[in-house]
Amino acid sequence: MGQFAKRMMTAVFSPAATEEEAQEFLRRFGEFPAIDAIFVDQPWVELATEILDPMGIGVGIEAAYPIGTTSTEAKIAAIEEGIRRGAIEIDIGGCFAAIVSGDYAAVKADARAMVEAAGEDIRMMVLPETAILSNDQKLRTLEAYADAGVRGIKTSSGYGWNTQPEDVVLVRRAFRDTFQIDVSGGVRSFEDAMAHFEVGADKIHASPIFRILEEVEGGLS
Repeated sequence: MGQFAKRMMTAVFSPAATEEEAQEFLRRFGEFPAIDAIFVDQPWVELATEILDPMGIGVGIEAAYPIGTTSTEAKIAAIEEGIRRGAIEIDIGGCFAAIVSGDYAAVKADARAMVEAAGEDIRMMVLPETAILSNDQKLRTLEAYADAGVRGIKTSSGYGWNTQPEDVVLVRRAFRDTFQIDVSGGVRSFEDAMAHFEVGADKIHASPIFRILEEVEGGLS
């Protein structure tokens, strides 16, 4: 179970959570093998790190959600703030308007600026929102990301757009191991998670994390 858990991620369950509710949620992870990371709002990074670090769980943040509709300068500022606060990862929306407009030079420029800002100080995963792109758009977007130096993608923000195993297959066939692939959107069970792992996903973000971990734990007992 430990190896499975280390490939899982989640986020604080509600953007309207109080600090007390967030702390209660985070402390519950002490009951399970450590997952890879939990994503919190920027002001909570230090609090979450204090709780999660002893458990061996990293703290991440998100920016430009869900489809990257902020300026490149705003994304760079979010990356710099994540680094300052000590987050290990930032998941950040790509330039979706440029993608659907076919302006892949702008997609590449936006991604390159983010790569330079992140450097080696924070793990950066860029979101192309695969569920709402054609296969051609996906491939051209990922080519721009690869040229810009992006080495990790998160398939979706999970804002109602679900990733399919076929999305992972497409990326692996076209780009081999160029990208770390994190799947988000629609993973509701251990079976769902394994369907993505079996076709090449590296990690999975899932909202019903406790249910999935309990399902795995029950299957091993």
